[in-house]
Amino acid sequence: MTWPNSSWGGRAGRVVPFFINVRARREVCMKVYKVADIVNNEVEFCVARGWKPGDVLVILTNLQSVNEPRPDSAWQVEMIIGKGPAERLIKLDLPELLSVNDSLDCPLFLADNRLVFYRDRLFMPERAPKSAAEREEIILRTKKLVYDEQADLASLKAAVANLEAAIQYTRSGPKRDPIPEDVKLLVWARDGGACVRCRAKKELHFDHIIPVAKGGGNVEANIQILCQPCNLKKADKIATP
Repeated sequence: MTWPNSSWGGRAGRVVPFFINVRARREVCMKVYKVADIVNNEVEFCVARGWKPGDVLVILTNLQSVNEPRPDSAWQVEMIIGKGPAERLIKLDLPELLSVNDSLDCPLFLADNRLVFYRDRLFMPERAPKSAAEREEIILRTKKLVYDEQADLASLKAAVANLEAAIQYTRSGPKRDPIPEDVKLLVWARDGGACVRCRAKKELHFDHIIPVAKGGGNVEANIQILCQPCNLKKADKIATP
């Protein structure tokens, strides 16, 4: 591209064209942090990266209570005041922020969108949303944090239950529920109070026809009366490959 009358340093020359590449602003993910749990109406602050409990407390204490608060929205927070011998722990009543008209099925924005309440937890986005899309993203990220926490707890419970079951099995073998008394009475009457094999009436036991270890249950049809010798003979046959 030539500008005939242009000069650079007193001489005619060519003007080299240049282009400005204007890129659209890259969408940045909105970060959301869990900052507190609500336990028995007490606010228990969490350690969140980038936020301090004092930051959240300042926001909470400077809010106004709603006109029609929910009965369960009377939150408190513990604070230590004073120093040295004068130090003491107090409970501070917070403004009631949840209204009877609020739906708690979805995350609820509080404090001019600076806080989010969902399932007895408080969250704080890195900043208040500036668009409907950012608001929706904060809602989704809040839900995911809660669901991840619940999934972790469920996984932990399952892992502990499996470990306890393994320990119990190691110590005492498979757990067996006792035969119900009503089933014992029915079997006793049915078998005439005697061993079903030899009709002996001493050293009697209630025996599982199909062993519990092989899926047998404590129902009348699976229980019989055997004397100790017959019970041992049956056990020998089961043990023999």
